[in-house]
Amino acid sequence: MATNALLRRKTGRRPSRWSVAARVVAAIPANYLLTSLATAWLARVLPGPRHEASVAATLIAFALFATLVLTAFAVRSIGRLWFAMAAAGAILGALLWLSLASGGRL
Repeated sequence: MATNALLRRKTGRRPSRWSVAARVVAAIPANYLLTSLATAWLARVLPGPRHEASVAATLIAFALFATLVLTAFAVRSIGRLWFAMAAAGAILGALLWLSLASGGRL
């Protein structure tokens, strides 16, 4: 109840249910997809033995996931949030595809 009063005092209006739902979807399932693409790509390009690269990529993924969850609720524009996540997903997907197509390590 106090947070609703605080939001109304700052902006003059409450966030709509659709904006909250869009942020939750961006923060959990879309973020999971983006983080998994980043983890797969990092595991392929990080130097060193395969098992160490996989562990390092996974550790980086935990920090990336938490950062993206916080960002999903901190950004003012939902459109910009989704555009940035879609662009990052397309770039990471292309990088992963190039890595797989070039015959990088598995």
